[in-house]
Amino acid sequence: MAKQKEEGPTYEISSGNVFADLGLEQSDELLARAKLLNDVSTLIKNSGFAQKEVAEKLGITQPKVSMLVSGQLSAFSADTLIHYLSILGCEVQIRIKKPRSKTGIFRHRGHIAVC
Repeated sequence: MAKQKEEGPTYEISSGNVFADLGLEQSDELLARAKLLNDVSTLIKNSGFAQKEVAEKLGITQPKVSMLVSGQLSAFSADTLIHYLSILGCEVQIRIKKPRSKTGIFRHRGHIAVC
C-alpha cells in the first residue's frame, strides 16, 4: 500500500485588505468603514457606559448601539461613523491629495484609507 503524502494547511497571505482579497468592489471604502466601525465599537466598549446611555448620547436606539458594538458594518455609512466618532470626543481629520496635474484626473483610481 502506497503512503499518501500529508499536505500541510493551505493558506494565502493577505494583501492587508481582506475585502480586496475577497474580490469585493469598493474594497478600500469597505476597509475604511470597517476601521471606523472598529474605533467606534472600541470606544463604546471601553467607555463604561451602558448601551442605553450611549444610545441617548449618540441620539440613536439601543439596538443600533448593539449593532455598532457587534460590528454590523452594512448598517452604517462612513459619514454616520465619523459623526459618532466626533460625538464620542474624537478629532477626525480628512486629508485629500489631489493629482499633480490635470492629466492625472481619471488616469488612476485614488485610494481611501483610515489611518
